[in-house]
Amino acid sequence: MILSNRMSLSAGTARLYASRQANTGPEENTPIIAIPCGEAFAVIVQLADFKLHKLWHDGRLVHSGGHAKQALAITDLTEDWRCQHLSPFDNVRLLIPRQALDEFTYDSGQKRIGRLDCAPGTTDPVMFHLAQALVPLMDMAGGAPDFLIEHISLALLAHLTAAYGNAPSELTRRKGRLAPWQEQRAKEYMLENMAKGISLEQIAKECRLSRAHFARYFKNTTGTSAYAWLQKMRILKAQELLGGHEQSLTQIALECGFTDQSHFSRVFKSVIGTPPGSWQRNKVKGHDFTGGG
Repeated sequence: MILSNRMSLSAGTARLYASRQANTGPEENTPIIAIPCGEAFAVIVQLADFKLHKLWHDGRLVHSGGHAKQALAITDLTEDWRCQHLSPFDNVRLLIPRQALDEFTYDSGQKRIGRLDCAPGTTDPVMFHLAQALVPLMDMAGGAPDFLIEHISLALLAHLTAAYGNAPSELTRRKGRLAPWQEQRAKEYMLENMAKGISLEQIAKECRLSRAHFARYFKNTTGTSAYAWLQKMRILKAQELLGGHEQSLTQIALECGFTDQSHFSRVFKSVIGTPPGSWQRNKVKGHDFTGGG
């Protein structure tokens, strides 16, 4: 059985592309595949152990063997690569255009990165968890929220440039913070536009910062990402509306900025520990569960 899901990730004017690809059937005598060339990097994260795989670079066999779960591979697609899958596999693949990488390094104050160097056999728990976070978003009805996708895109690029792009160590230690007016304006803007589609780019412009700087400075200032802060505010607003018993769950979901009732119920339960309908009924009975976590 072959599984293939795809999604596009926002990264400024350029976009990243992610896909989950899996084959659970036998892979004996499979053909050698020429990997398409382009001004981009291919990043592959293994979600499960991959028993046997062969890889050629410029006509030379450079790998014959397996990849462990959490293994990471990065290839420069301006070069000639060919591969052969000889056993079942399950992985997340990212296509990162050179333009997206250049925009990120420019916005974050870094020098242009020529290469992403990842040694064979490298395992990367950070990339593994980011890849896992993408998997359910690929199946989300109506598409994943842009605000969340922007945060994941920036996290991917920040980690890849720091870990494999030889970014200067002083940049990875930089601990800038928002000025008080910037923090206030960012929070005000998110609350004012809670029911609308909010983008990281828009909030950053309100604070006169690039997306990369704003995302890092907001977390340094508040201890959480802008997306996580807004989700918390959405849940608090939802609890307030649920207590009023005047609107349906669908109306509350849309007013708080969730894509639909299903999305609202899933997030509410993950944060509070119980579905919104149950929380509302318990409140009526006198059990005021304000939740936590």
